[in-house]
Amino acid sequence: MEVRAAIGLPRSALAPKELALVFVAFAALALALYSRSLAGEFLSDDLGYIVTNPWVQSLTLENTQAILDPFGAPAAYTANWAPVHLLVHALEWKLFGAQTLGWRIVNVLAHALISTLLVSVFLRAGATRAAALLAALVFLVHPANVEVVAWISQLKTILCLGFGLGAVLLHPRRPALAALLFALGILSKTTAVFALPVAVLLALRRERDPDTEPRRIDWLVVWGLVFAAYALPQLLAFERLGEAQGAIVPASAADRFRTMVAIAARYLVMAATSYGVATFQEPPAPRSWLDPWFVAGVAAGMPLAVHASRAVVTRRAEGAFWLWAAAAYAPVSQIFPFLYPMADRYLYVVLPGLAGVACLAAARVPSKGAVRWVSLVAGIALAAFFSVRTFERSLVFRSNLSTQVDSARAWPEGIAGSFLSARRAAASGDVDGVVVLIRRAANAGFDGWSQLDGDPGFAGVRNDPRFRALVHEVAGRWIAIARSRGASTRLELRALARAHAVRGEWPEAVDALERATAVGGVADAEVAAELARARRALGDDPERSEGAAPR
Repeated sequence: MEVRAAIGLPRSALAPKELALVFVAFAALALALYSRSLAGEFLSDDLGYIVTNPWVQSLTLENTQAILDPFGAPAAYTANWAPVHLLVHALEWKLFGAQTLGWRIVNVLAHALISTLLVSVFLRAGATRAAALLAALVFLVHPANVEVVAWISQLKTILCLGFGLGAVLLHPRRPALAALLFALGILSKTTAVFALPVAVLLALRRERDPDTEPRRIDWLVVWGLVFAAYALPQLLAFERLGEAQGAIVPASAADRFRTMVAIAARYLVMAATSYGVATFQEPPAPRSWLDPWFVAGVAAGMPLAVHASRAVVTRRAEGAFWLWAAAAYAPVSQIFPFLYPMADRYLYVVLPGLAGVACLAAARVPSKGAVRWVSLVAGIALAAFFSVRTFERSLVFRSNLSTQVDSARAWPEGIAGSFLSARRAAASGDVDGVVVLIRRAANAGFDGWSQLDGDPGFAGVRNDPRFRALVHEVAGRWIAIARSRGASTRLELRALARAHAVRGEWPEAVDALERATAVGGVADAEVAAELARARRALGDDPERSEGAAPR
């Protein structure tokens, strides 16, 4: 069911040809804004989801079945059951291989398509054409969205929003297809659950208009059952990540509450102005009830919560967009703490809800008078400002180093800032400085022993006993976390063996590789070679064998 019909508002949707023109314009603008990032490398999580993921790199029947299995090795390896996401990446790998240009263009065009569909959603909800086009344009060029669009594996976020949006648009006119789209959204990323409360509110609104199509609550029950069936395997997969480690996790209930409110305030400011966008966000937890961000969160959050609640309770059209924003934000609100408590990408599904609220507010402005013109000019200026910032920020996502530099600028004492400072200390031969800085990063959650052991920036200090002891220490933390999560897949066990080998713990390395052999899977020859090397090293002096980690 179209949103316009669902809420009983006048028809104002764009014709298909008009929508096609909007998409072409949006796609051209998006490709221009992201042009400097299109040749960038695979980043961060892309390595696990794509580059080192054997199930994605070979789209066989066996691998497809493994990806679809909610309790299979791919779900365990990625700590996330998102088969649609992985299957789309498998198709992309077949089409583009390791050349990232095609992958990045897919993300940009999908983002432009969603922005185009939002024009139709806003129009059918009662917004004027100018407001709907401008709101969708602001979403298209918002700097917070760069992290999703320019980060290849974040296609999952684009997919979940697109499928969820389609489900809301099609229910109840085509309830079976809407339910299918909802399922596809959930199987791309959990955040697609935002569509369920929105669809429920729209169904309840139909009670007021006997001329609209039936509510089809029965199909919304199907949506709920789909989510319930998905939730158990997803929780089991996500549980493998364990609790967030490090000093950034609030220590008490009061600290956690203040942090949640302060982060919500930061997101509101980011949504309205783009202030605070950065990679790998590590905002300090507020330690006082007078913390400015906490105070701002209370001051803004309370009236907004009251207003949104009234809109939902009275079943106003605006309430659907408030529910949209709230349901999309709930999973990332830090009820369950993350290692990085904020991320630009977490706004991607929230922003359309806030934009819809703004559209309906603009529709209430008198058509004659200066207020509407001032609002229009301000919106155009905001879109222009966001476009410039997005063009600048797209360059951040060309390489892993540039994303770390961006994070370090925002949070110089955070994980990325400490790591880059340690590299500079290593370049000057300051081993003690390296140890202090890496330990600071480790206390915040850093466990990248392999980065320390393989990064060329540490080549000058790599053989220093103090640095070797540091690598042992960080690898030990990683091993403890890996064992607590229950390393069970072949890839996890191979990584565990390498960590033990770096520490000279050859019996444990051999044990992990023997378990990897028993588990079965891809790369049999590589595992056999690693096991043979580890067994040979087991008979040597551990001090002399260090560094012979299975590769």
